[in-house]
Amino acid sequence: MDATGDSTVALYGFALSSRKNQTASPSDFFMLKTWRLSDIIIGSNQKDGGHGMYTVVFADDEVELRQAILQRIDWEGLGFSVVADAENGVEALEAVEQYEPDLLITDIRMPLMTGIELARRVREVCPATQIVFLSGYDDFGYAQEAIRYNVISYLLKPISAAELSEELGHIRAKMDARLEELRHAGANPQTEKRLAETEFLLPLLLGTSDDFERDEVLYARAAEIGLFATPPKRFCVAVAKFKGADGQNRTMARHIPLTETILSKYISVCVFLVNGRVVIFAYSDKDNSENFRIAMQDLVQSAAKLYSETCTVGISRLFTSISQSAAAYFEAVTARRYSTEGATPLRYITDQEHGSKNEYEYIEKSVFRLEELLKVGTEEALASFLEELYRESNQRSSDYLVIQILATVYRTVSTVSQKEALTALVADNPIYARVGLAERSETVRDELRRLCMDARKIISGYRTQSSQLLCDRAVAIIEADYADESLTLTDVSTRLAVSPNYLSALIKKNKGENFVSLLTACRMRHAYDLIVCSTMKILEVAERCGYSDQHYFSYCFKKHYGISPNKMRENSRSTDES
Repeated sequence: MDATGDSTVALYGFALSSRKNQTASPSDFFMLKTWRLSDIIIGSNQKDGGHGMYTVVFADDEVELRQAILQRIDWEGLGFSVVADAENGVEALEAVEQYEPDLLITDIRMPLMTGIELARRVREVCPATQIVFLSGYDDFGYAQEAIRYNVISYLLKPISAAELSEELGHIRAKMDARLEELRHAGANPQTEKRLAETEFLLPLLLGTSDDFERDEVLYARAAEIGLFATPPKRFCVAVAKFKGADGQNRTMARHIPLTETILSKYISVCVFLVNGRVVIFAYSDKDNSENFRIAMQDLVQSAAKLYSETCTVGISRLFTSISQSAAAYFEAVTARRYSTEGATPLRYITDQEHGSKNEYEYIEKSVFRLEELLKVGTEEALASFLEELYRESNQRSSDYLVIQILATVYRTVSTVSQKEALTALVADNPIYARVGLAERSETVRDELRRLCMDARKIISGYRTQSSQLLCDRAVAIIEADYADESLTLTDVSTRLAVSPNYLSALIKKNKGENFVSLLTACRMRHAYDLIVCSTMKILEVAERCGYSDQHYFSYCFKKHYGISPNKMRENSRSTDES
């Protein structure tokens, strides 16, 4: 909160007098100007592991200026530790991915990748990182564009070391204030509203509602308590646990305001503490699922920075009907417990269970209608219902349908009749022959145990095989579409119906390198062939290999092979002539 009492944290800054008529080297100063926007909320960067220092990556393509700032600023005295510097956007992004810094200070116009694009990419891989833009252009449009990407200051060059130090002090104060806000955030003052939300949502999530109400009724109740006025387009349920260095569960009430504060930057949430885990009911009016992923990743990174805790999050499928909340909660709990190959802090149910969304949901919901018809329905209504049930099921779910019908019939009959009638029913219907009443309960127990063990082996084996197949499919996509400049990890993961985090972890484990390295290596192999074996211009080669910027292509080529494309071609021709 600033001095005016504004509860939002702004793009902070102050104006200095113009120095355009003065002359100095870049190491002396650059003019400082910032945009103060009182409605922009600062992100959630925290101190790194309790060491009292905020980590920094500094990027600027002006070598003299970059070195001067690194040398002349008393970073440690201001509470910062520079962990890396970069001369272009590509190097800066690599440093952010490696170090996950609290703060990125970058020129807004750099070669290979602009500051705006860099900020967008940083938000995807490290959403907790705060960003300060440096620019030689007094363009408010850049400041407006920067709002979306955790940019807390927009500074104009040139600036003196003293001026930048003063601004860093203000930035440090803002980050400290945010740290304390998260550490000491209390309960929401709207206690009655929170209680109403809890009474409404928890039974839905835990499956303890007295009855199974229609969505229309549930949405009306949600509007009545002020949860949302109109039904959101997307829902998601997540379950989080926070563990200390000793591996013990540290999840407690303090994590509720922490979780709410971080996630609410991206999506609407209601947060509860249930049985030693944080339960998150999230919803959004946007179709884009990326905000859900970025929000959860920000929570994981902030927990590590704030409390030095490991946060693991199980995440359900996105769903469109609030009545599906209980199934989604079960998915989230199950997803978080997956700790097999490729498991990351963000564990999506779709990473492990690749069936189509809600494939069996219709059958499961139909169980209650079947039970009702068995008890009070007519023969015609029951026959019509069963016919429709089979039409809605597919070949994959037909076995599941049989099991559900058998179980429902058995359970329903057993609750309203004598054992003799149930025995007669089973005896008269051969479909129960393989699972009927056995003379010895030990036989049933042993058969069921063997069935469960066999099922577990199938699932475990498939999971290992599936991870290898996913990596192979990802490589195949790279080989097929390497010329597409827009090809990213997120694009490939979407095609494979898994999360970017999961796919990234699998690629590193199975291939020994990350997605970008695989993609770059593929592009460089094809570029080498075109450079050596064709007369194409360098720009044509670059475009064929997924680079619209020839300078960026040349940079990547030289970084990969140690020499420029032109030099590679010259060497190749010299070898052929000799």
